This record gives sequence, structure tokens and C-alpha cells, in this order.
Amino acid sequence: MALPRRVGIAILGAGVAGCATAIALAASGVPEVAVFDTGRRTADFRIGESLPAAAIPLLRQLGVLDRITALQPLAKSGATVLWGKDFLGYNDAVFDPAGAGWHLDRVAFDNALRDEVAARGIPIFKPLCLNTVQNASDGAVLLDFAGAGGVTARLLVDASGVVAAGLRRLHVARNLVDVLLVCHAVTNVNPSSAGAARSFLEAVPYGWWYAARIPGNRMVAMLATDKESIENAGLSLSCPADFSATLSATGLIGPEVAAACPTSAWAMGRCSAATAVLSRVAGSNWVAVGDAAWSCDPLTAQGITKALMDGIAVAEALAVQSRGGGYGAVLGYQSASFARFTANLRLRAALYEAEGRWPDAPFWRKRRPAVRNS
Repeated sequence: MALPRRVGIAILGAGVAGCATAIALAASGVPEVAVFDTGRRTADFRIGESLPAAAIPLLRQLGVLDRITALQPLAKSGATVLWGKDFLGYNDAVFDPAGAGWHLDRVAFDNALRDEVAARGIPIFKPLCLNTVQNASDGAVLLDFAGAGGVTARLLVDASGVVAAGLRRLHVARNLVDVLLVCHAVTNVNPSSAGAARSFLEAVPYGWWYAARIPGNRMVAMLATDKESIENAGLSLSCPADFSATLSATGLIGPEVAAACPTSAWAMGRCSAATAVLSRVAGSNWVAVGDAAWSCDPLTAQGITKALMDGIAVAEALAVQSRGGGYGAVLGYQSASFARFTANLRLRAALYEAEGRWPDAPFWRKRRPAVRNS
């Protein structure tokens, strides 16, 4: 499918935030929307499988809940944590007013959202490599894609993730708070060992571990750390055997993974997780959503929820603007984004502050302000 020469709203990125924006715009009757997918995805696994209960009403609001429940996500019974104390803590969904969240097959979840975008009649162009983004003299945005040509858009919605590919090319500054190195892996587990789906979280001197069952009789485990902490601990995570050995030495995560009876070697990956925010999340001819606007520490488990919220909120603001309501609604979205980022920073600080067992360890010294500034 050839690229259009001109569109009203160009959504750059077809992840959760981009798809939520497109779906919500379609529901609002905003015309001339197109999605330009610049993502590079693995075939069968992606990290980011936890969906809090607070996100389920957002899926219902977007009209995609049936499509997602058809994927048979696992109902999360709660969380078991080893954090701040030398004994286990339990947070059970039965006592949570919001109810149970889900563990997803994230690849299937993202694909379902893209299928819904297409079902709403919004074209998705993929795969594309973005070359340049420029402002035109008439106030439009010019997008050029390698080997595919150029597109002129009245407005750009950057939903390209933490790279903010479009807005970085327009020289919008990004303020970085922290970056984690995330080592993640997935393994098949024995179906007969399946119990209730829970999240497991454990602090260690060099960072923190997380593990959870996901659909397809699999289990994901991840370590959030940084280069200095890995080197200080004398650890190597360069191969599945090293990853498995380091995981097995933990007090909670290792035994829980072993109890699930893995039946395959770990399939490993690495990525960075930045806590950051753009200096602005809206301009006269652009707006940022999801991680392109601001990204959060995975410890706060808010990534998918905020991406859905952003898509809905931006669509509402742009619908008001398209009906002649001016720029005020978009500025309101920007103010709300900054407020939510600030609230997320407070949550992040409280979570890290709750772990005080290794005040001199590099990982915790960096992320516990009271310790770092003492």
C-alpha cells in the first residue's frame, strides 16, 4: 500500500499508545488519520506483560475489551514480594477494590490493538524507517520515510516510544531522571505445575528481580539493574546459563521459577528502561503520547495504563480542536501529563525508599534520595 501524500493526523508508532489514540480518534469521528508503524518487534515475545486492574475499564472505554479477553489473559491473583524486610509480603487481589489485573501475552495484545485499528478503517503503514521530520512553512509537518517517500501531516502524534523519534528530530528536549538495564528472559514451564498467576518481586543488593507466569505455559523473569551494580557484584549475565545461575541464587524468584518446572532454556533479551519526560509534550502541530511523552520506571507498573490513558486523552483534546475548540484542550493534556509524571516520580521514590537493607550498594544509593543526600 503506497503512502498517502497528505493526511490530517499522522500517528508515528503502532504500539499501545499509538493504537489507543487511533481507536479513540475514530470513535470521536476525527477524519484523515493514518498510523505509520516504525517499530521493530520480535516474533513471539515482548517484555511488559502486566496489566493492572485499573487498565481494564480503559479497554472497555476503547471498545476493545472483548478482543483482548479473547486472548485468554491470566487473571492475576496478587503479588508476593521480598522487599525492605527479610520476610515475604503478600498483596492479594481479593482485597484490592480495583480487582484482579491480568498477565498478558504482550505480542498478542499489541497485535490485537493493531487489528482493531484496521477494523476501524484507519490505515496502518508498515514497516517504515523514519528519515527526517521537518516543519513546513504552512505549519504542517513533513515526514520522510526511507524508500517509501514523504507524507505531509497537519498534525503529528508521536507514539514511537522512549526514542520519541519524530520529536527528537524536531529538537524537543528530553529530561532524563534514570536509566535501568533490564535483562529479561522467558522459558516454557510444565502445565501441570500451574498455580494461580501471581507476580513475584524481590530486591537484591544489585537491583531487583521480577517474575510472572504468562499465557502459553510460559514464565518471564527480569532483572532491573545497572552496569555499575553488575560489575560491583561481580556478575555476568551474558548467556542463559549465567542468567539462570544468578536467578537461582535469589531467595524468592529462584524457588518460584523452579516450582514452575521450566522445560526449556531461557530465551534472553536486554533493553534499557528510562525514567524521563519531554520538556514539552505538545506543540502547535504535534503532541506526544505514551513513552514518547514520558516514561516510567518499570517498578511502578504503569506503562500500559498510561499509554491507554494518553491515547484516550489526546483523542478527546484533538476532537475538541477539530471542532473549532482551539488549542486549550491540548494544553490541558500537557498539564495533566506533567502532573501524572510528577505523581509517578513520587511513587517511584516511595518504592525505592522502602528498601533500606543495602544503603551502601551502588544501585540503592543512586535511587534512594534520603541515603544519597545524607
